[in-house]
Amino acid sequence: MIFGDKFFLMLRDLSPWRQSLFALVLAQRQYPNYALWCDVNNVRGGKKAYAQTLDTMWEFHTDKFNHIDLEKLLDDFEPYLLKDEEKNLSVGDLYSLDATLSLSAAILAIILHEGEEAEMACRASLGGVVRKIEQDEDAEFSDEQLREMPSVDDEVSFQVEVLNQINNSPRSKDLTLKLKKMALRDGLSNIGLSLED
Repeated sequence: MIFGDKFFLMLRDLSPWRQSLFALVLAQRQYPNYALWCDVNNVRGGKKAYAQTLDTMWEFHTDKFNHIDLEKLLDDFEPYLLKDEEKNLSVGDLYSLDATLSLSAAILAIILHEGEEAEMACRASLGGVVRKIEQDEDAEFSDEQLREMPSVDDEVSFQVEVLNQINNSPRSKDLTLKLKKMALRDGLSNIGLSLED
């Protein structure tokens, strides 16, 4: 297991707003993956819907006195969600699915707060990194082998740092802006895609 059980337990112990923020950071970081998928598959309105949903969630966390209707936000984004039960998903489809799972988790952590939303986003983002490696190398690797690879190490380190920031800070506008800056770092997604490519 690339992430140990202890890490998942820490994610599950997070309060709803912390789980939501954790998932939101990973969803923001995966936006280039979703945007490229929309371009390739001519998904009209998809990029705009994802970006607007991200912006609204950042606003939700920046202003704790907001009046944002998250159920409506999720309903508006629903048409652009790729369902994992659909058959014959391409590799690109799966990167899109990872991104939308993370973004949905950011909303559901507040609406449902079942306690697994941060873990769902964690697994989706890491899963994309592993898939990219195995796609590029045309091979499968053990968890031990994967953990030694720079892109996996980067993803793990990034998620650990996000968790540390969230765990060690009170809810505040400053924390939210700091996390958003982390999510946008270098303009690269978790699998190394950039909107400027």
